Amino acid sequence: MPVTRRSPMSIAPHVESSVREASGHPGAQVIQLTSAAYLHTHIYPEAPVFTPDSRRFVYARFAALDQPRQYWLCDLTSHCLSPLTDEPSVYGPVVTPGGQFLLYMALDEDDPRNPAVELRRLSLEHPDQGSEALWRREGLRQPYGLGTVSHEGRFYATKVSLPNGSAGILVVDVDARAGRVVHEHPELFNAHPQFEPSASRDLLLQHNRGGVLDSAGRIQRVVGEEGATLYVIEREGTNARPLPIGAPHTPSCQGHQVWQGASGRVLATVTHNFRDASGREGNLLSVAPGEGRPTTVSGDYHFTHVAASPDGRYFVCDVAPAGTIVVGSTATGTTRVFCESGASFGRPQYTHPHPFFSPDLSHILFNSDRTGLAQIYAARVPPGFLDELDP
Repeated sequence: MPVTRRSPMSIAPHVESSVREASGHPGAQVIQLTSAAYLHTHIYPEAPVFTPDSRRFVYARFAALDQPRQYWLCDLTSHCLSPLTDEPSVYGPVVTPGGQFLLYMALDEDDPRNPAVELRRLSLEHPDQGSEALWRREGLRQPYGLGTVSHEGRFYATKVSLPNGSAGILVVDVDARAGRVVHEHPELFNAHPQFEPSASRDLLLQHNRGGVLDSAGRIQRVVGEEGATLYVIEREGTNARPLPIGAPHTPSCQGHQVWQGASGRVLATVTHNFRDASGREGNLLSVAPGEGRPTTVSGDYHFTHVAASPDGRYFVCDVAPAGTIVVGSTATGTTRVFCESGASFGRPQYTHPHPFFSPDLSHILFNSDRTGLAQIYAARVPPGFLDELDP
């Protein structure tokens, strides 16, 4: 097993930021953090990409969809940007809970007949020292673009493609440097695995029912007539429990969901409005494993991507087609427009805002292609803004 992979780090740390207009709520000043002629995006709303002090986060930079992605580090205080990786294939990057390391999957294709996947670890303080291979397995392929890490940093999970063409949920014990595929289903190709944030016993999974891949692993049909749904499994792959999201309980899951902080509940958006038992109607729903029916959080807008605050009290969503960023209370459903992203909400994912909070709730991060290229923006949350959403 190779021990380290060194990066030349040929690009010096630098600043590309500029102040944009304060649109939406007064005081929500918008800063464009990246501006180089590349596509820049954060990884996804539910991905753990921040250090716990809310100072630094990891993001992606690439020239085109068919080009390798580099991962960079942004200091939200100084706006300084610095490269982290230069490998031809990096998948499922996550920042460990303590903020010291970046964990990610890499694909070793030196022997095309017998490719291998590796879990690698890179120091965020000393990325020039190179990454360390923690675990390696031959025969697996196509690591997923999203990963997840348990609350104490011991377990990493993602989706991989198996030799039989099915999708497998891979869990690696970082401390023991041992991993295995704990769960398998051919329709988990867009699994969005997410560890429950408190105890990390459960993994939330997205099931694209009726979805079809071709022989090369490319999506030919995203979902069938049943649409997408959600379920949870325990970390060992046992005790699968469906959530009442999607047919026959609700309209189809959009494929955008996140744990509602440490509440044990899941926030999810569905394709059409749903009326819950209280009569509230909307497409942003909340549900916990074991419940027979979800509750509607808010019906003020038709929400798309959703992220939750670490304490589960607040949510932030984007709204198509204008890419409006809306923040709300999970308790009351009260919402307020935060700012306008200017994103086009086109076909490529990098044209979607994908908003999320910094851990300390001081900023909301989002993507926008308002300049013609996807760039990353941070908007400061004004004092008292979130308090106004609660009773």
